[in-house]
Amino acid sequence: MLRPRLWWPLVILLAVGGCRDVAAPLAGHSFAGPELEVLDGLHILQQSPTAPPLETYQVSFWARHNRETTVAVDYQSGQPFIRFHIPKFGLKWAPNGARLWGGDSVFITLTLDTLNLAVDFQPSGVVFSKVFAPQLVIYYENANPDLNGDGVVDDSDQTLAQQLTIWGNSTNTQGWFKVVSKSDTTQQYVVGDIYHFSQYAICW
Repeated sequence: MLRPRLWWPLVILLAVGGCRDVAAPLAGHSFAGPELEVLDGLHILQQSPTAPPLETYQVSFWARHNRETTVAVDYQSGQPFIRFHIPKFGLKWAPNGARLWGGDSVFITLTLDTLNLAVDFQPSGVVFSKVFAPQLVIYYENANPDLNGDGVVDDSDQTLAQQLTIWGNSTNTQGWFKVVSKSDTTQQYVVGDIYHFSQYAICW
């Protein structure tokens, strides 16, 4: 049963495989903690208290300019959480500002928040093609259904779910910025194209 833009690339790196770095929450590494629940008017979606743990909370891999790559991180229940796809020729600039060509590669690390529906991408400074932009999908079926935090799950939460978008937080932009994204309330995911590394989260 898939879900957004049906891409199945040549290279798929599953978080349960050898690219996994950490198989449990990172101690002291909830980079988007409760203090970011509401920031500059943004409300960051949080994991449900009953959500199963993720298969991993950090995954690293090599991405090459002339190959497409997909990384997937699931819950231990098998439900999807993150899908990140870099198309062929998607990598454009290395962190040091060098143009990437041919078999040039970048070692990438994704760190997943233990509380919020958020992911941090490193290294900073990586820039992607605007023509072959990577696609980020974050699923929220295991999010806290009480989106507005009023203690009741009702129609207002359903209305807010239709407004969910991906936001990024980067020092280069001096704060949070909105990513052009789409929320699918039926399959419960938000998908958007990203053009550089940052911290990304589902917000309303």
